[in-house]
Amino acid sequence: MGHHILLVDDTPTVRFKYEVLLKKAGFDVDSANGAHQALSMLTPDHDYDLVITDLKMPDMDGFGLVREIRDNSRMHMLPVLMLTGSDDEQDLLTNLDGGVSDYLLKSCGVPELLARVRNLVRMKVLQDELTKASQTDALTHLANRRFGVGRLAEEIERARRYDRSLSVVLIDIDHFKKVNDTLGHQAGDEVLVSVSDELRNTLRKSDCAIRWGGEEFLFVFPETDGMEAAGIVNRLRSHLESHPVNVTTNDGVPVPVTVSGGVAELSSDDTLETLVDRADQALYRAKETGRNRLAAWEDGQVVPA
Repeated sequence: MGHHILLVDDTPTVRFKYEVLLKKAGFDVDSANGAHQALSMLTPDHDYDLVITDLKMPDMDGFGLVREIRDNSRMHMLPVLMLTGSDDEQDLLTNLDGGVSDYLLKSCGVPELLARVRNLVRMKVLQDELTKASQTDALTHLANRRFGVGRLAEEIERARRYDRSLSVVLIDIDHFKKVNDTLGHQAGDEVLVSVSDELRNTLRKSDCAIRWGGEEFLFVFPETDGMEAAGIVNRLRSHLESHPVNVTTNDGVPVPVTVSGGVAELSSDDTLETLVDRADQALYRAKETGRNRLAAWEDGQVVPA
């Protein structure tokens, strides 16, 4: 599968011309007939590596499209190549100052166009790698806590804006210290990686799993009430209980692994801290009452989940 480009131009013949050139060069191409359609296509479900846009378009010009892209925290690093018939120096300076990644006249030759496109795509791939490294826990490859806190804050804001449900589940590997003490830290790392793989497999596309610290993990479930979130994690808990981890430092002998969890659903007066704290209190109760179970914070008290 090639790199994904969004082509924006209000003239059908121009779109067709560039689509043919780019597809022949191995790129996947979607096209939009203007800036508004382009913005409707720039969603989390469509991961573009580059936007190529015309400058002069009705309703919203290419400069306006660039401003919208740069003002969006999710895609503000997305490279934009401006293609235009104008060789006006002020247009060039305005667009470069406004965040255009590169600027090219439509009269340019095909080799130059493709060279600039490939260069911008390479820059996007490198940027994505660096971003992923800064957001990911090195051992488990889940979101790290710093990135996870930001993601949870965004989801809380979104839930409030659209009056949607949001739940979190804080889980902890039971008796993890015993694994480290008896089998060594390498075995502990193998258990963490195995559990993390199962967490990742449990996620829906909209969910997020965060290595919260040590052997603790935080699930973020947008548009999900507490009961539904508990059901998802309970299925994970049951699966882990019946699938011991084969630890290489233990001569391949399976190590039983169970988890406990605390569930909390976003309330109207919650902050990020109080939401996670309620999940933490529920987790504590789950551990206190026998482990390998979930508890939920509901109406000011902790109840079985």
